[in-house]
Amino acid sequence: EMVALHDDAARASGANIVSLCGHDSVPWDITTHMLAKKINGNGGEELVRVDMYDKMLSAPSGGTIETAWDIMFGGVRDFTASRALGFDPLLKQPSGEKGQMNTVNRNVKVMDFGSPSRAFFVMSGVNLSAVKRSNAINGYGRRVEYCEGVANKTILHSAAQVLGLAIFGLLVAFPPTRWIVKRFFLPKPGEGPSEEFMDRGFLEVVGKAVGSRGSKVEACIRFPVDPGYKDTARMLVESALALSVDSAKVKAKGGVFTPGCCQGEVLLERLVRGGTTFEYTREDMAV
Repeated sequence: EMVALHDDAARASGANIVSLCGHDSVPWDITTHMLAKKINGNGGEELVRVDMYDKMLSAPSGGTIETAWDIMFGGVRDFTASRALGFDPLLKQPSGEKGQMNTVNRNVKVMDFGSPSRAFFVMSGVNLSAVKRSNAINGYGRRVEYCEGVANKTILHSAAQVLGLAIFGLLVAFPPTRWIVKRFFLPKPGEGPSEEFMDRGFLEVVGKAVGSRGSKVEACIRFPVDPGYKDTARMLVESALALSVDSAKVKAKGGVFTPGCCQGEVLLERLVRGGTTFEYTREDMAV
């Protein structure tokens, strides 16, 4: 909706409005951007699929839960501007027309049986939207399949995670049990994980990309502390500094963007200097 409402005005003024500059969705958006750079750099080969394998130690705060509660059980959202546009705003081009570079949702819905096994990740849909916007602007590929899930050691671990999510979903589906869960078991606004817990937290995302001619590229990005709060704060600050201090390096000159199609590598360089690690772990390029 932000694109539909504000993209034209932002382009006219030269303002860069960048959404999803924290844990949602910098790690996945930037990793896809870097994977696509390798694939596209192989003689114009198109990106056709990206698989993300997430490992993390983090916990939500009461404020995050309150936001999720509002999304699930709040009032009806107004999508008038999106409907008036006539197509998915994430595909909108600077010309105002619908772009041809699309991204298809292949996220793990429950669990898969790959190696490693993956289970559903609650924020994978948001990350997909970020990648979809970046692909529309950057042009990774005409039809990119995006698949993300939480990586687990075994299928049993994935099954246990899915079972836990299912039980929680059933409890919050009915108002009486929803009230009990919220009142007695979840953190309240202003409450959250301890400093010690956040210091032990981390996020590691492994991305595996496939190109239209069969090239395969893999990369890993890692954040050393809790990604939901401590490193989200760092991502937000570095995103802002990339737009201000390093503005001459940023190619975007007005519009509603995501990190991957605005700050891009400028942001990644700043994050790496602050403790994030990023490396390519496989590069099998088709001739």
